[in-house]
Amino acid sequence: MKDHLAAAVLVIVVATACGSGSSSSGHPAAPPGSQSPSASTDASRQELLFAALEPGGDVTSLRDNTVAIVRQDGTARAKARFDPRQLPKIGPALPLPQPEARVAAGKVFYADGAGVIRSLSADGAIATVTTIPLTSGQQMLSFAVSPDGVQIVAAVFSFPPVRNPPPQSPIDNPYGPGDFTLQEWAAKAGQGPTSLARRNWPQSGPLPQDVVEIVGWSRDAPLATIDSELGTNQGSQGRVMFGHVAELDTAGRPGPPLGGYSCSPWSVLPDETVLCNDDNGNLRSFSVRLKNGSVRYRFQSSGDQQYVNLSLSPDGSRVAYVVSLGSGNQSFVIDAAGKTVKLPATFRPQGWLNSTTLIGVVQTLQAEGDMALVRLEQPTRMEDLGFHGFFAGVVQGS
Repeated sequence: MKDHLAAAVLVIVVATACGSGSSSSGHPAAPPGSQSPSASTDASRQELLFAALEPGGDVTSLRDNTVAIVRQDGTARAKARFDPRQLPKIGPALPLPQPEARVAAGKVFYADGAGVIRSLSADGAIATVTTIPLTSGQQMLSFAVSPDGVQIVAAVFSFPPVRNPPPQSPIDNPYGPGDFTLQEWAAKAGQGPTSLARRNWPQSGPLPQDVVEIVGWSRDAPLATIDSELGTNQGSQGRVMFGHVAELDTAGRPGPPLGGYSCSPWSVLPDETVLCNDDNGNLRSFSVRLKNGSVRYRFQSSGDQQYVNLSLSPDGSRVAYVVSLGSGNQSFVIDAAGKTVKLPATFRPQGWLNSTTLIGVVQTLQAEGDMALVRLEQPTRMEDLGFHGFFAGVVQGS
């Protein structure tokens, strides 16, 4: 099988570590303490808050059951548990789902295993936003929320059912009878979804090459990968977008790819500046481009080194990445002028809290460890946040 399968398709103020337990789906965690409303309001105006999914891990295995709004010291300001999703079985390959949470309008929006999308605010309020119908463990839900928190666009890609009895070898068809399907949905907060489009691909044909997966929402429109890869024989390499990214119109139809067809996106900013891989997946040549494909700057690796875990800063001026060296991996930040800054060797970037603060995880010999921060004013110092998680976005800037 090819390395990548082309696919058809919280709550209450707490002062404990983010990894502490909380309640069942959609209900708040019990508070170990409280603070005055005025103190909470004053703090919320000043502190930077981000969203994290727990327990995190590589995107190929994300089955989170907790979402948290977290301070920079790793303590949870708000937290909620939810029922985890199932991940489809696609033979020897691993699926490439989207994360279960998005940030918008000062909240984190998260989807549970039944397709219920809820929002969590920094003050601990939970609201049910909409429900996207899910009927099978072979389905993958992706969604995004408009910057004002009012509109939701979602896509549900369904693999055929698992073959019974299971295949006896990796080359056997892993599926029973049935088609690949894609259903696109739109909803307004507090209302049920309406269907935008539906497509079917029979197993008798080639694997679908033009599946839409929702990956975010820019200042102008929802964004989706339009030729999504939803399976791989390796990990995600720190990536969360697997295909060309384009705006969707109100009927769910994609426009031209951001950055052009030669751009394989790793990060897209709200103004649709794009971090692109330029060498068709060889991971040695990259550029930061405007929406129309104009190049702001380029950078590339030396020799046979590959760059992974790339992330574009919010102002587009820097890129964090991990390079594979003979003695192991090493993380860096590079700016538009080509100047590099070395980061702690065990730090793996997942994103940025602002243009000078990185968030990621500590890489141990066995697996990913705790979430951590690195501030560029002290780039060799890593601040362990004390819990395992996956970065879902900035809820509130400082």
